[in-house]
Amino acid sequence: MKSRKLISLLLAIMMISLLALSSCGSKANGGNDEPEDLSVSKTVNVACLNGPTGMGMVKLMDDEDSYNVKVYQAPTDALPDIIKGSVDVACVPSNLAAVLYNKTKGQIVAVSPMVMGILHILSNDTEIGTLEELKGKTIVSSGQGGTPEYALQAVLKAHGIEMGKDVKVEWLASHADVNTKLLKEKGTIAMVPEPFVSTALTKGGDKIKDLFDMNTLWVEATSQDFPMAVLIARKEFVEERENDLKVLLTDLKESIDEVNTASDEVAEDIVEAGFIGDPAIAKKAIPNCSLCLYSDAEGASSFERGADIIKTFNKTMFDVTPKAVGGKLPDDDLYYTPAK
Repeated sequence: MKSRKLISLLLAIMMISLLALSSCGSKANGGNDEPEDLSVSKTVNVACLNGPTGMGMVKLMDDEDSYNVKVYQAPTDALPDIIKGSVDVACVPSNLAAVLYNKTKGQIVAVSPMVMGILHILSNDTEIGTLEELKGKTIVSSGQGGTPEYALQAVLKAHGIEMGKDVKVEWLASHADVNTKLLKEKGTIAMVPEPFVSTALTKGGDKIKDLFDMNTLWVEATSQDFPMAVLIARKEFVEERENDLKVLLTDLKESIDEVNTASDEVAEDIVEAGFIGDPAIAKKAIPNCSLCLYSDAEGASSFERGADIIKTFNKTMFDVTPKAVGGKLPDDDLYYTPAK
């Protein structure tokens, strides 16, 4: 009798173990939250910009076998490589997702917002309490013909202020040039993104005032968060290598989560990669860069939430000027929907 009971007990333990192994295997290979294979089939070519989009990818750069991450200094530098197909996935200013979709006749997919509102309006020793008080003033900025220009125009318009008439804008070649002018010239009002915001506030001390957070103003105007940069992919890459895209999203989410800890190690990595020159400024800037990823890791409806944010952005930009999104509103094929 004792031997029969022992055999029955051993069989029960074996069955429980097999069920547990089966359950883990089905989650890894058949669930929606994990890619079928946890490695890419071949190297993924990734483009990012010298700024928050690159900062979020800094941990991907360590895996050179899986990801060839190329950092561009300006969006216009990256466009030819994206259009000709030498880039599989890229993080670009939000309006370029729609512009590229229209330019390539639907060969671009917007996967997720990646950088939320990082634009701020600062001043050198000038106090301004409301947007209406900007009337008659000049704002110095960079990014003419891109997201900064159209976003500022949309926010001002929501307050009955006409850009170019009520408020003038002096467009400079780079955000670095804007910061130089802001720090040197008393009375300057400037719009810059992170990490230039943290740089100006650190170097300028009490004389630099943070007047307006553009994300707050955008939310007031549209009831949605303000996507500054969007992760896009070539449609062919999505269709032929969707598992590779899912692996990349998993790895990118881990990279963003680690960067968002703003640890000393992360700050040093960002400095070493050339995105910011000072670890102390890097640590200060990271929490304000609003790095994010709307993916399966956040739940089944996360892609839909990300798409809604981008759709609202595109409609707002289109209402400002159709050329902001490439002449026409893109249809729903622009927005990534994972295969079932």
